[in-house]
Amino acid sequence: MLHKDDVARIFAQLEEVEAPALTVYADIDPSNPDNRGGAWRARVKNALKDIEPIHKRPEHGRSLADDVIEALAAERPEARSLAVFARQNHLGKTSVLRIDLNVALPVVDLREGRVEARWGEPWIAPLAFALDEHERTAALHVGGGRWRLFEIFLGEAAERRDLLAHVAGEDWAKLREASEAIRSGAVRASATPDLSGSNKDHATVKLDRKKRELYARFGRVLEKALAEMGAGRLVLIGDEVETAVVLAAAPRGVRARVAAVLPNPAEDAEPDAALILRHVAPALEKAERAAENALLDAIAEQPGVWGLDPTLDALQLGRVEVLVLPWECEAEVWRCENGMLFGAEEPARKICEAPRKVRLADHVLDLAAEHGARVEFVRGDAAERLAREFKGAAARLRW
Repeated sequence: MLHKDDVARIFAQLEEVEAPALTVYADIDPSNPDNRGGAWRARVKNALKDIEPIHKRPEHGRSLADDVIEALAAERPEARSLAVFARQNHLGKTSVLRIDLNVALPVVDLREGRVEARWGEPWIAPLAFALDEHERTAALHVGGGRWRLFEIFLGEAAERRDLLAHVAGEDWAKLREASEAIRSGAVRASATPDLSGSNKDHATVKLDRKKRELYARFGRVLEKALAEMGAGRLVLIGDEVETAVVLAAAPRGVRARVAAVLPNPAEDAEPDAALILRHVAPALEKAERAAENALLDAIAEQPGVWGLDPTLDALQLGRVEVLVLPWECEAEVWRCENGMLFGAEEPARKICEAPRKVRLADHVLDLAAEHGARVEFVRGDAAERLAREFKGAAARLRW
């Protein structure tokens, strides 16, 4: 799994990839019937055949193509997408960076076994987008006085025992006692307001306050762990009453990150990382679609701009804060030599004599970065709404 430090290391490696370089993106998902028997490797090799520079062999050496094909031999059964960046210097020394991800990549069209293979400037933008824009999520499983923290990122999950390892044994024992009281119903009963005003047990009130203080202390531990993990979202999993206590006692910064509160997985009281991932995936998908629709609502109310031409105009004037496009971005645009993009040929010819028709997906990430805009690719009902109500492209504006 890629932790925060791993992503920083990959970005550092990507910055060292100089042109000319080979860039390859491929679908390697083992659940795809088209990839049965490692068929994706044959498609990658076939895509490399027509790239002449990578087949030149230095004296007493191997070609860049030889080294790339060798790097593809390793099996990564959990991965869905592959990115490779490779180059060979004038001394024949080859560097190959292979990155496997358990998610699909935006703007890279890998449907029906397609392979993206390019020679020249390294096409880093799709991978950089996936690494930078996918939100890291924490899942906290509570129960029986035990807290287990999981990190979820790019379709993978791992338990992060290290982030709670510093909690003292006596604090875990106190939490276990409080948890048992909660699950037995004692806390629920003692928390019921005494409307008579005469028979409240002051010892019980004091005990409740200690429990609240205990959960508040653990809430601060959780807040620090989320910051160290870099998690923007949190999913709570466990008994309904206990998760409510955890949430009520948590710092405001923790509560603001909560995307869902879920019951325990029915099939296992001690779930592993794979089960946690399956358990929270529908809730995260729902939260993501809701956020996308909320963004479209904000654009409609601002008002923002929509339609390909107005959106590209606003982007290139530096007005766009967030650019919204469909995940399967199939639009074609006209591009001038200076890098400007236009939705139609006529306005493009007013700027340059010979604009070229290109895929928007090939250039939009770099163009957005150049103008300081964030790109949001939407799927599902949000993508349908984008096509129906916003003519396929929209943007939230700075001004």
